[in-house]
Amino acid sequence: MPVRPGTDQDASEAASLVRQVLREHGLPFEPWGLDADILAPGAAYAAFYVATDTAGRIVGTAALRRTGPASGELRKMFLLPEARGNGLGRALLDAVLAAARARRLERLTLTTRSRYDRAIRMYERAGFRLVGPARRPRGDDLGLVYELDLAGRDDPARPAGLPRRPPSLVLAA
Repeated sequence: MPVRPGTDQDASEAASLVRQVLREHGLPFEPWGLDADILAPGAAYAAFYVATDTAGRIVGTAALRRTGPASGELRKMFLLPEARGNGLGRALLDAVLAAARARRLERLTLTTRSRYDRAIRMYERAGFRLVGPARRPRGDDLGLVYELDLAGRDDPARPAGLPRRPPSLVLAA
């Protein structure tokens, strides 16, 4: 299953995929809110990638949105159930990380939901660290924010090798 740059022509199929995965996890698709960016990826993202199956159908998405001169956000990292567990998610993540590094970004954030435990393990293996709760909930799920230091600069007050301590989190059970 190849990963390729996505275009605005992929928007409808990509939005349908996002809607399907959100529904699978009991979360709402918000086309006038959190999900508006997937409807116009060319305008919303610095880089947009899709993974396709052998028939050319989009089975995964991931995007990079620039949030500042040296910062960005991983957006719309979604895979259909049949595309999970074979390294495709990591290939999409690697494409976004390469795009961020090519743009000389120093920090990358992402917001995910606690129910996406497999994705969270992948993000943590890639070096992302939990930094706090999301600012906007999706449905009844507050969400979690992770951050990756692409510049290789860590907190100078923290001894090497120790994970960053996230702020206190209050998560609903």
